[in-house]
Amino acid sequence: MLVRLTYASRASHSVSAELIREILDSSQRNNPAHGLTGILCCNADVFLQALEGPRAAVNALYNRLAEDTRHKDLTILAYEEINARHYGNWSMGWAGAKLANRELFLKYSGSDRFDPFSMNAAQVGNLLLELSETASAIKSPVLS
Repeated sequence: MLVRLTYASRASHSVSAELIREILDSSQRNNPAHGLTGILCCNADVFLQALEGPRAAVNALYNRLAEDTRHKDLTILAYEEINARHYGNWSMGWAGAKLANRELFLKYSGSDRFDPFSMNAAQVGNLLLELSETASAIKSPVLS
């Protein structure tokens, strides 16, 4: 049984490119052994992440993330059983919440600011799908 869990959280401290690189490196190193794939999008204040894989593995990773002091206010935006992965090409893809994506934010949230907390599950899912078209598993993070 595959599931997709999508959550948002607020950074405890300002997010740096080094922190994002650390998260991506760790995900890309550890996720394949657990059958996990996903995508991460963030700016200097907010994380948005979708995790896909076996239910037990996704739940275990989310529980570890909930204890991570680098972020707070974890909010599950969607949790669903899936037949196919959206982000199967990446152990963890990266899509920065950059100014270039303002039109997408406006399209899905009614604001040109990256704020997944103001979106419903369908809006968040569609935003991540569109962002995944330009996401990369190896691109260096650029925050704005």
